[in-house]
Amino acid sequence: MGRTHLRALSGSRDVQVTAVVEPVSAVRDELTATGLRTYATLDELIEAGGVDAALVAAPTDLHVDLVRRIAAAGLPILCEKPCGLRPEDGAEAMRAAEDAGVVLQIGYWRRFVPELVRLREQLMGGRFGDLSLISCWQWDAQPPAPSFRRRSGGLVLDMGVHEFDQIRWLTGQELEEVHALPAAATSDEPVAGDPESVALLARLSAGAVATVSLGRRFPHGDCCWIELMGTADYARSLFIWGEDGIGVFHDALVAQADAFAATLRGEPQRGATGDDGLRAIEAADRAMHSLAAVASR
Repeated sequence: MGRTHLRALSGSRDVQVTAVVEPVSAVRDELTATGLRTYATLDELIEAGGVDAALVAAPTDLHVDLVRRIAAAGLPILCEKPCGLRPEDGAEAMRAAEDAGVVLQIGYWRRFVPELVRLREQLMGGRFGDLSLISCWQWDAQPPAPSFRRRSGGLVLDMGVHEFDQIRWLTGQELEEVHALPAAATSDEPVAGDPESVALLARLSAGAVATVSLGRRFPHGDCCWIELMGTADYARSLFIWGEDGIGVFHDALVAQADAFAATLRGEPQRGATGDDGLRAIEAADRAMHSLAAVASR
């Protein structure tokens, strides 16, 4: 994900990447050759100084420790989702930023997809009447490496948190109940506790129902889409679809980083807060408990 951010942020007018922490020497040498300052450890970067903020794009199980150390150094943080594997991790990251008095933004980039922004405005403006159902799909072209799956918390956390944040942000409702049912089909090396696809059902705080479909192998590539059903209208948005979605993704990453920079200049925070990140992890935790209960039957 770090390389993806580097490519995307080359198109930003407000954010310039000047230094990178990379523990792998061969990759570090490659990045140094592009003109970036590179460091083997976070401590080296903090000691050297010369940066205004930090972007965390490391494996999920390292998020909280990195956020804590960066916050202690007084640097604002844009952290890739989910910012921890457990609810207590998200709470710790949020406290670390609050105690240090620094901004913490979580990388839920879908808040910056224009098509979804318009849907949210229409939803809040009453186009759909009372919301009955919101359905979200996120299917990847192929599963990531088993090593990534073991460190990422599994598909319910790694992928599901995007949907949980999207649901909260679009509807203004909280996810109160979350139930999970995995599919048995698999096309890749199985990873214990991490099904290749799962269906989730959630009850929202104002009475709407949400469904989430997650999968790791889809013939059309990486795809995300959403449906909204209300008493007054219906909408379907295929906002990420295969190769055509790459530009949408990169543009949203740039807009997210630019919004982060605007927050540091004193503007209201448009990106996901530490509390938003915690709520998404809490929903994922409920789903994972449901998944474990199904597996134990």
